[in-house]
Amino acid sequence: MKKSLETIDLAKFIASILICALHLGIFSDYNHLNIIPHLLSRWGVPFLFICSSYFFYCKCDNSKIEKDVLYKYVRRIAMLYIVWLVFNIPHVVYARLWSKDLLAIRTWLVFIKNSILSSTFIGSWYLSSSIFSVLFIYVLSKKLQTKTIMKITFIFYLLCVFSSAYRGVLPSNISKVLLFFLFPLNIFNGCFYFSLGKYIAENRQTILNKWNKKRSLIGFIIFYLLFVAEIGLTKYFKILGMTDVTFSTALMAYTLFLFCLQTSIRISNSLLLRKMSIVIYCAQGNVLLVNRVCRTTLKASSFLSSLISYIVLAAIFALVLYVQKKQKWKWTEYLT
Repeated sequence: MKKSLETIDLAKFIASILICALHLGIFSDYNHLNIIPHLLSRWGVPFLFICSSYFFYCKCDNSKIEKDVLYKYVRRIAMLYIVWLVFNIPHVVYARLWSKDLLAIRTWLVFIKNSILSSTFIGSWYLSSSIFSVLFIYVLSKKLQTKTIMKITFIFYLLCVFSSAYRGVLPSNISKVLLFFLFPLNIFNGCFYFSLGKYIAENRQTILNKWNKKRSLIGFIIFYLLFVAEIGLTKYFKILGMTDVTFSTALMAYTLFLFCLQTSIRISNSLLLRKMSIVIYCAQGNVLLVNRVCRTTLKASSFLSSLISYIVLAAIFALVLYVQKKQKWKWTEYLT
């Protein structure tokens, strides 16, 4: 089991690198290559959701959520959010408020709405959605079985799908409503993935008997190719809105997680990889600000700007490790 956790840590690290590359626009100067980060990285966030959910529900007795376990999880994610929000204040001010009329009430109402439903700093919607999802499923679990919860949360997943890859098939008035509520990157996005993680935790052995390592890998390849096909077809028919969510996205992440769960890779310091994944994901806001300065002020290419940004990321991680050694600074534990 320990070695399979190391495999999952490696996958999470790769996911964080690819997600960051996507946001940095590493190939944005090359139109024919710009789709590559989208195709390579979109399994990442769903995979992170399923991982988070699975390990949370594995701590519960028969996946029955106890209040103290729930409280610890919510508190940890909330503190992670708060600490990195403070770190990313320059990005938040620049990206969310800089060009707005700060004296207008509407500016702050929109900011509050977006902060609650989606993001403050880039990627923070994942943390908000994790908190919302686990609380939402906690409430539903009091009365409903996991399979029923999956059916309910699948509705939210469909809303994400049709406001992402299939946005062009929706009537404009419905599309505007979904965009107002910030689908697909809002707090509802993680609900279905969390229910999948809960389902795996409850039925682990039964699922792995059916989805052995070979079948899981083949399943992942098939669903990944379907994902590529969906993006290609929606682009061809000019209905593609975003590449974040397709019908095959959840199945792609689900089968990859099952494959990792059954694969043993020996990594000498997987804890370091785990910490790096968190820092890379959560530090993206200010790193994107650095990337912006490189592009606009230094006139660097997208590739060179991304390279500089990754160097800055490495420096931030080194700083995080350094401050975490200061045992008197208790807040630093929430950086990772």
